[in-house]
Amino acid sequence: MPASALKALVRICTALGALSIAVMMLATCWDILARKLAGAPLHGVVELVEIMVLACTMLGLPESFLRDEQIRVDILDSVLPKRVLAGVKIVTLLLTMVFLSILTVNVYSPMMDAMRFGDLKPDLGVPLYPLYGLIIFSFAASMLSCAASIVSQVRASEI
Repeated sequence: MPASALKALVRICTALGALSIAVMMLATCWDILARKLAGAPLHGVVELVEIMVLACTMLGLPESFLRDEQIRVDILDSVLPKRVLAGVKIVTLLLTMVFLSILTVNVYSPMMDAMRFGDLKPDLGVPLYPLYGLIIFSFAASMLSCAASIVSQVRASEI
């Protein structure tokens, strides 16, 4: 995948994640106002917030990997030589990709079960399998971001 296409995909994921935060805020505010002013809370707002939290966290992952902004402890950064540190970062990105692929494989079976049995969120009636699909998509996009980060690390450190 070309770098520009990956960046566009990641930006779309980030924009959709931001949109899910806005939906979550608006739904919560609407629910509070409707409850206080009309005594009629918004039906299904808890499930809507659950779905939007899932969307914003999963869709934010690829950008954090692409920008190399995940939380880490940088104790070794000042001790190790630059080339060794670059090697360590590459190994950790590879291990991250392995971990994400294991997670992806383990999400696939529940997604297929949810599709097969027609599992739905109780209040809103939203099918669960697209939510699992969102997780798989986000992990795949995150793995592509990790691969792009590996390429940029290799180019920057001239390993």
